[in-house]
Parts: sequence; C-alpha cells; structure tokens
Amino acid sequence: MQKGFIIISYFLFLVPLIFIVNFLFDIITFERLQGLPVFFPLIFCTFGLYFASRAYQKQKSTLTLGAIIVNATLLLFPFIYMVGGTLIFGV
Repeated sequence: MQKGFIIISYFLFLVPLIFIVNFLFDIITFERLQGLPVFFPLIFCTFGLYFASRAYQKQKSTLTLGAIIVNATLLLFPFIYMVGGTLIFGV
C-alpha cells in the first residue's frame, strides 16, 4: 500500500508540472485553459502531499521524503508566480 501512495503522490506532482511547462513554453495551445494550469498545483499537490505524508508515516524513506518536498514546492508555485509577476511587471 505504501508504494501505491508514493506512485500516486508522484503522479499528482507530474500532472500539474506538465501543464505548467506547457503553459510557460506554449508547446500545445489550450485556448480554454489560459491561466488555469498555474492553479492546478493547489488541487493536485494538496492530495499528493496527503498521500506522501501517509506513506512517510508508514515507512520513512528518502523516496517518500522526496515526494513530500516536491509536492510542497510545487504547491507554493502559484503564490511565487503571482508575487514574482507583480514584483517584476508591476501588474
């Protein structure tokens, strides 16, 4: 069960990361999504952080600690993106 939690937490990290990279570099254009991929980590990484912490409670390993760190980092991305855009562009 612990491996399943780790796989789910990394999957919930990779999905918004792919959307963010696509949003920043415009690889495939999604006209309807516009700025929504920036806010995907608020939903996905919250659940990913939950599953990673549950896996860390059962077995303390570097893989589970890595899942907690990457999900927490990506969870902060929308806030850093908005504050950075305000500081740099002043909008």
